[in-house]
Amino acid sequence: MRQAALPLAALVLGLGLGWVLHTQTTPPAPPPPPAAGTAPAVDSLETFVARLRGRFEQLREPTSFEENRLRRPSTPSYTEHLDMADSLGVPPLESEADLDRHLRTGELVPLVDNEYYVLRVLEHSKPFVRPLMIERLEEIGERFQAELAEAGLPPYRFAISSALRTADLQDDLQQSNRNAATGRSSHEYGASVDLVYTRYALWPTAADTLTVPFSDAATPTAQRLAIRWADDLAGTYDDRLFGALARVLGRMQDEGELLVLLEDEQPVFHITIDGE
Repeated sequence: MRQAALPLAALVLGLGLGWVLHTQTTPPAPPPPPAAGTAPAVDSLETFVARLRGRFEQLREPTSFEENRLRRPSTPSYTEHLDMADSLGVPPLESEADLDRHLRTGELVPLVDNEYYVLRVLEHSKPFVRPLMIERLEEIGERFQAELAEAGLPPYRFAISSALRTADLQDDLQQSNRNAATGRSSHEYGASVDLVYTRYALWPTAADTLTVPFSDAATPTAQRLAIRWADDLAGTYDDRLFGALARVLGRMQDEGELLVLLEDEQPVFHITIDGE
C-alpha cells in the first residue's frame, strides 16, 4: 500500500505545481466593460455635449434686419471700403519688395492665430495687416465671445479666410473668383480682411469644462472628443453664431470702427478698418 501511495502523491504534487506555473504564465483575463453610469469621463462628456447643444438653442438667431443692414444697398458700398483704405496712408502693395519694406517700418504686422480668431489656408493672400486691424479684430473677438457668454456658451473663435494681397495676388484671384473686386482691392492696403461666417473653432482652454477624476483612463480621450464635438456643434449651429457675429459687426460699424459688407456670393463678411 505504501508503494502505491507514492505514485499517487507524486501525481497530486505534479498537478499542483503545473497549476501554479499556469497561473504565473497566463495573462489575466480583461476586466468586464463598465456598467452604465460607472465611467465618469464618458458621463461627463455626454453631459457636456447635451448642455452645449441646449445653450446653442438659446442663442438668438439673426433677424432679417440684422442681416440685411450689412448687405448692399443698406451697408456702405465697396467703393467706400476702397476710399477708406486709400485714406489710411499706406499705398497699395505692388510687389513682394513693397511688403518687405512695410514690414520693416511696422506699417504692416503679422496676423497669427490667437484666442479670438484662427486663419484658414490663405490661398490668394498673405497673413499681414495694418496694426489697427489687429486691434479691431481683437475687439470683435472680445465682443463676440461676450455675446456667446450671455447664452452660457464657451468661447469660440471666428475664422479669417483672406487678408493682404499684392496686385499680382489680386489679379490671380480674379481669374478664379468672379466675386473678387475688379481693379484695385482694399485688401491691397492691408486694411481689409474676410471673416468666414460658417467656420468657428472652440478656444482650446474650454476643454477644461469636463470635470472627471484623473484616475479615469478615458479622460484624455473624452477631452479630445469634447473639443471635436464642440467644433461640430458650431457647424450645426453656424446660423446662430453668424447672428452673434453680425450683431457685433453691425454695432461696430455704427460706432465708426469698421466698414462691413456681407458678400452675396461668398460666405464672408468683408471688413475694412475705419481710421477716421
